[in-house]
Amino acid sequence: MRRTRKNRTRRLLVRRAVLLLAAAGIVAGVVFGMKTGLGIVREAILAVAPASGVSVSAGSVPELSAADPEGEAVQRLRELSAQEPRLAEIVDDCQSYPEALLDMLSRNLDMLDFVLGYPENKGREPAKSIGEMEPGKVPLLLQYDPRWGYIGYGDSIIAVAGCGPTCLSMVAADLTGDSGITPAVVARYAQEKGYYVENVGTSWSLMSEGCAEFGLQAEELSLSRGVLENALAQGRPVICSMGPGDFTTAGHFIVITGESGGQFSVCDPNSRERSGMLWDYDRLASQIRNLWAFSKEEKKQEIFY
Repeated sequence: MRRTRKNRTRRLLVRRAVLLLAAAGIVAGVVFGMKTGLGIVREAILAVAPASGVSVSAGSVPELSAADPEGEAVQRLRELSAQEPRLAEIVDDCQSYPEALLDMLSRNLDMLDFVLGYPENKGREPAKSIGEMEPGKVPLLLQYDPRWGYIGYGDSIIAVAGCGPTCLSMVAADLTGDSGITPAVVARYAQEKGYYVENVGTSWSLMSEGCAEFGLQAEELSLSRGVLENALAQGRPVICSMGPGDFTTAGHFIVITGESGGQFSVCDPNSRERSGMLWDYDRLASQIRNLWAFSKEEKKQEIFY
């Protein structure tokens, strides 16, 4: 109850701040011209949201309501079942699956085995380790991995809404060598410490502040090719908050892991395919809303899990 009141108070303060800033923007529009005033409003809102603990990039987290047999997701899966017969099992029993999960599946068939296992495995105990790691390499972890994807995260599950914790888990595993910092561990910490915002998603402050719980320190970067290349050259992986584009229709987190031949490699917790591609800077930059470079803290505090 105390946390609920705290969250409500936080949201109320944010709304009030945004309204005040909007009023300031209107005044500025009168004085300096409407276009300038609207620009002030937009920048003010983007500045307030992360500071309040609400991510401007995680996107709205869909409620885990049962799929609609006549909905777009089921219709897409029905069409795809001609090439993947196993989808028919899901289509025929679609109301046993969350709408949000089937929407993701219709865009990424790599999730098929995970989704098929949802009715029997939802809420199962997560794995205690991410498994073997290759030293000096950020491991690709998927939010829909059955080892943790069925676990609840806020008002959703890790498979649907856990891109932020999964990215932080990847970075923590790489920099600390601790395979026990799983996406489930990070998600539980984020939820219990208020870094998950109901109906919004993972707060940016999980990256900038919460990472310290896992032996990391973060530096918020300016969006510059040189700055990004320097961070990667220093062995600091970079988590990016992404807007709509190649990676998401709403909001998403990815990890930029390296640079080669002028292009960048990424670990996308929601796509093996995109994780296997190299990306031009300009294409990534146009979708990045914020980014943080990570390094290992010299003095690691007691770990949450």
